[in-house]
Amino acid sequence: MPPVRQEEQLRTLVDALIEGVTGLFMERSEIAFSRPPEVVLQDIVEYKGRMRVFGLEKFNTPIYVSTVNYYLNEKDMAGARAHGALAVFVEQEYIADLLKLLRYPEIDDTEEDAMLDACGTLANIIAGRFKTEMMKLGLIKLEMSAFSNYRNSAPNGVAFNFKQRKKYEVSFFIKDKKRVILELTMGPVPPQS
Repeated sequence: MPPVRQEEQLRTLVDALIEGVTGLFMERSEIAFSRPPEVVLQDIVEYKGRMRVFGLEKFNTPIYVSTVNYYLNEKDMAGARAHGALAVFVEQEYIADLLKLLRYPEIDDTEEDAMLDACGTLANIIAGRFKTEMMKLGLIKLEMSAFSNYRNSAPNGVAFNFKQRKKYEVSFFIKDKKRVILELTMGPVPPQS
């Protein structure tokens, strides 16, 4: 079987991410997205060797963003050599309602730390589910970082694979309103041996 081109694999990974998020929302809350996700391929904007993560261009209101990095192995993780990145963006006004729909304990939406942790919890669950979906595709088990949380943007950006110059943005709609946006970039992921 010929090797899969990186662009094709990245699109396959985006489809697996969408499948994982859709399954997660259905299992936790029976939330059905009101329309298919919007998927857009974009260039990565690099700033000081990191991928720019700026949430205010996603929504016209304050947002929370959490990021997770993926690594090929523990050695790369220890050396901070990211192989991929996932960013999760949620509107500030919707995050408490979203977690309630997903059957998580209520949070105080007036507390900044609680809101950051809520977005981080969502990102961690999505990132873990995505890792499982990649393994179902026959790809190696990647190492995953802890999540990092920000309000509106990650001022220093996020680590990413320098050989990968593209990312996908995926927007999910609940009751016909864009509520969650994910950004994914990933270098070539080897198959399981």
